[in-house]
Amino acid sequence: YKVEVKTKDETYAGTNDNIAISIHGTLGSTSPYYLDNAWYDDFEPGFVDSHEFFRYEDVGTILCVTLETDGTDDLILDYVYVTRSIRNMPDIWFYMANKEGTALTNDPIQYKSLKLCEDPCYRYLPVNSDIWILEDMTYNTKQGVVHPTSTVKVGEITVDARDSSVSQQSSINLATTISDTLTFTHEQGITVSRGVTFTANIPKFASGSISISRTQSEHNSYSKSNTVTESVSFNFPCVAAAGKKVTCRAYQEKYQMEIKFDQVWRHQTQKCTYSVNGVSLVDSDSTISME
Repeated sequence: YKVEVKTKDETYAGTNDNIAISIHGTLGSTSPYYLDNAWYDDFEPGFVDSHEFFRYEDVGTILCVTLETDGTDDLILDYVYVTRSIRNMPDIWFYMANKEGTALTNDPIQYKSLKLCEDPCYRYLPVNSDIWILEDMTYNTKQGVVHPTSTVKVGEITVDARDSSVSQQSSINLATTISDTLTFTHEQGITVSRGVTFTANIPKFASGSISISRTQSEHNSYSKSNTVTESVSFNFPCVAAAGKKVTCRAYQEKYQMEIKFDQVWRHQTQKCTYSVNGVSLVDSDSTISME
């Protein structure tokens, strides 16, 4: 990890106390590292200090940093600039400003740590059901992938009009249960709580395309699948022309769909939104057809 820290260009903004930094990202946090260059006076007013250190923890996309002090000599930072170096990849730097000019000090003790984020809203992560509300959700149905899994015959009837001069008709009366099982995974790591719940419309596959039904699946989460079951009845007419014998069969088709989704979550008390994207899997046996 590489860190650049600029101390505010004001008298008494610097410090000689020990300052530690922890880096937070979508995959976790680093253990603290003391920002101390050997034989150098760090944190002088108006100066930019550079540090490099190694940690085994891969935090993913960097969101925030926390700085801590063990002394009472106030430190006022202007900004922190941080990146993680990955072999054969360009460094991506993240800028975190101390816009409020908050001092870092152990006196009073509540200011002994200072959290700075690239986006102020990141302070309120992770997304959870207590203080965040799902404001919008969309599926990318055009890029959805459908995998047929099985076809089961659920009804059959034969209509015999070979001895008749007019067509004959009967029907398959089918009462059955259909179900849709939704599983959601996202790409935002620990910034979204596993227990967060939300309501989502159920994707359906019919006539060769995916559409979004008005039926809603409640209590979905990222930690477990949710199954919605419905009892349905169908009446399929079966017609045999005069002089013909016809056998009609009803089938229940099962399939799995992979569909990307995008969500926008809104904080209930702060003017903050957070985007979550990932893939939804839908295991469904809700398609009934006849031949």
